[in-house]
Amino acid sequence: MLKLFFIFLKIGAFTFGGGYAMIPLIEKELIDNEQILTKEDFLDYISIAQSFPGAIAINLSLLIGYKLYKLKGSLLLAFAVLFPSFISIIFISLLYNTKTLGNYIKDFLFGVRPVVCALLLYSSFNLFKRIEKKKVNYLYFFLAFTLVFFFKLNPIILLLLGGISSLWIAF
Repeated sequence: MLKLFFIFLKIGAFTFGGGYAMIPLIEKELIDNEQILTKEDFLDYISIAQSFPGAIAINLSLLIGYKLYKLKGSLLLAFAVLFPSFISIIFISLLYNTKTLGNYIKDFLFGVRPVVCALLLYSSFNLFKRIEKKKVNYLYFFLAFTLVFFFKLNPIILLLLGGISSLWIAF
């Protein structure tokens, strides 16, 4: 459990761009390096984590922590992924409004943005490669993308509709 704590602490400390940018790092650590989860389990956890309110990284840490160590694991991993961000935000907010340091922070964040976009794109491609190769899944994907991108439909509605329609098809 301590090893997982430090893995999530490291991910929380060195990942910019929010929870979705953390997904490739969590995947690499827990699937490739430590072999704690299978790729299928991880994809299921991502699906579940996206279905609940809140940041995906927190939801993932809660789910993975609970699977491995129950309540104690959930709390520990959630703290590990949250704590670095909490400290960073406090520190940056203190410096952001100062004339000299605020400009450095803005310049730093300007360079971080494209990297975050690349991490999100990488994560999206990896998730897309892992969905079952069924026509209905491709239909869901393209329909959801179109409805969100072009028609600005709320993603929560799409998540609910996707889950409900999948249950309906299964029965």
